[in-house]
Amino acid sequence: MQVKQVRWVPITLLYLAITNAFPGVWALFMPRSFYSSFPGFGRVWVAVDGPYNEHLIRDVGGFFLSLSVLTFLALLAPRLVAVRATAICLLTFTTPHLLYHLMHLHMLPLIDQVGNVVALSAGVLLPILLLLHKPVQSALPYSESSHE
Repeated sequence: MQVKQVRWVPITLLYLAITNAFPGVWALFMPRSFYSSFPGFGRVWVAVDGPYNEHLIRDVGGFFLSLSVLTFLALLAPRLVAVRATAICLLTFTTPHLLYHLMHLHMLPLIDQVGNVVALSAGVLLPILLLLHKPVQSALPYSESSHE
């Protein structure tokens, strides 16, 4: 059986994969730069929250990057990784991540508070949409649908 996805599902997966890959690669391979400069464009969202810890920053990068890999796999190999399982994994990370940042917005200027809430809320709301989506299965034999 082939699983048909509506157009917004792969677009959402691609967005989530990229938005997790960006901080993942940055934090894992350039932890000091990530700490002092994330999210970029002259804004600082990490350094305001305490002293630099290379181990912690690299671990965070690894978490973001692993979620990005999982999400890319759900996009590119849907038979290997289910979209709903990916949404659950993403929510396991992004929900407490959002809650932490919501409780610590006072450390940021207003523009960064808004940016933080918007960016991190998307990371929770989009996986919820993926979780609620019910894909339609077609009757194509397995061999015909292997080129997804």
